[in-house]
Amino acid sequence: MSTQTVVGFAKTTSSSVPLSTSLTDGSDSQELKTNSSYTVTSQSLGTFSEGQTVTHMSVTSATGICYAGILRNGQYIAVCQALGSNAKGGQPKYAPLLPAPVKLVAGDQIIVRTEA
Repeated sequence: MSTQTVVGFAKTTSSSVPLSTSLTDGSDSQELKTNSSYTVTSQSLGTFSEGQTVTHMSVTSATGICYAGILRNGQYIAVCQALGSNAKGGQPKYAPLLPAPVKLVAGDQIIVRTEA
């Protein structure tokens, strides 16, 4: 299995959170964390932005991306609709709204599945 760097951002009502993690293709339950270049340490979205409300989210990978969503206690509470592939050029110009705003609690994770 190969790995690739998945990047993106989550826009909250008060800030934007840059995301970047190296993930293994074809594996479920891999977490996309904050970009340590900007946030000092790589953390889960819920830990980094606890109490904030996520309204927009965008996720991009180098080749293929299957899904991305916010997971809380084993249940998806939001689905990212702005998925993109750098190789295929399939990235929306603007990050669409999440189906509903999500108020983050500690432990919320962004789970992503990529394919080569």
